[in-house]
Amino acid sequence: MNLGARCLLRNWPIALLICLASCDAPQSPTAQVVAGAKFPELQLINMKSEPVSTAQFAGKVLVLNVWATWCAPCRRELPSLQRLSEQLDPQHFAVIGMSVDADEHVVREFLIERKVTFTNWQDADMRIARDVLGVRAYPSTYLVAADGVVRRVVGGAQPWDSAEWQDLIRTLAN
Repeated sequence: MNLGARCLLRNWPIALLICLASCDAPQSPTAQVVAGAKFPELQLINMKSEPVSTAQFAGKVLVLNVWATWCAPCRRELPSLQRLSEQLDPQHFAVIGMSVDADEHVVREFLIERKVTFTNWQDADMRIARDVLGVRAYPSTYLVAADGVVRRVVGGAQPWDSAEWQDLIRTLAN
């Protein structure tokens, strides 16, 4: 009998206890916000360390982009989101960034350096991104219609200021 098998046989009671304990542990199923679902109300922190909620955008089309400073596609995408935010009527549309970076100072400096002025929030522990939205890749963008229903979940960097994306986003206000 090889060493691994002997070790397993000798320690099987411990292995069994670990296995049983993990089976009984409460699981935190990863929620996933999908197209067609009602978008959940999110409680986050803004770049001034103040609590904010997506409820303040009720009745508006919401473009929520989940990003990180360490994500190269996110960095390339942010300028197009900035231009999109400048081209949409703030009475009917909101472009929001949600950074998953742990350090708010890094995020703040990053946004200032790149002249990104649209609203950004922080999910430093990735709790919202991971557990509520079910984000698996960055960037991820949620297009939420004025009625609060998710119309699209888009993975990967996009040219958000293109005519095609703007037209689609504007149709969500109806």
